[in-house]
Amino acid sequence: MSLKDLFEKGLTFDEFIETSEDDITKKRIRERYDKTVLEEDVAQKIASSPKVNILAFAETWCPDSQVNVPIVAKIASYNKTFELKIVKREGNEEYMKPYYVEGKPRIPTFVFMDENFKEFGHWVERPEIVKELAKSGEGEWRRDYLKGKYDKNIIEEIVNILSR
Repeated sequence: MSLKDLFEKGLTFDEFIETSEDDITKKRIRERYDKTVLEEDVAQKIASSPKVNILAFAETWCPDSQVNVPIVAKIASYNKTFELKIVKREGNEEYMKPYYVEGKPRIPTFVFMDENFKEFGHWVERPEIVKELAKSGEGEWRRDYLKGKYDKNIIEEIVNILSR
């Protein structure tokens, strides 16, 4: 199966949220989406970009997915030609191998493809600043990350990939 085939089997953002059996998780994901707003210049840059297909490997139970999937979904919402499809990690690890970190599949993993499903970038798990803080042993990073302190960093990294 190709990434295109996997993409076509994927769920929309709303369908992904509904796979959660936990109402608190659903609410948390929707709230992150609602509070994500792009600055005007970034919104215009995204709106004028060519078509992008985004394949995400994610799970609703994963805190990193709860943070990043709604942010990427909101970014995609600024361009009518962008399409985000989400598949579970479980059962799709084979397709994630090119994106493994330290030999393991990490979620969320986003694969960015053009209109012909040719990959031009990917993004895995967390923004660089959070990865660095986690390695350094900085104690407050997780709480700050989950509360949105690094959302601008996430947006910046994703937009940089989209600006290929």
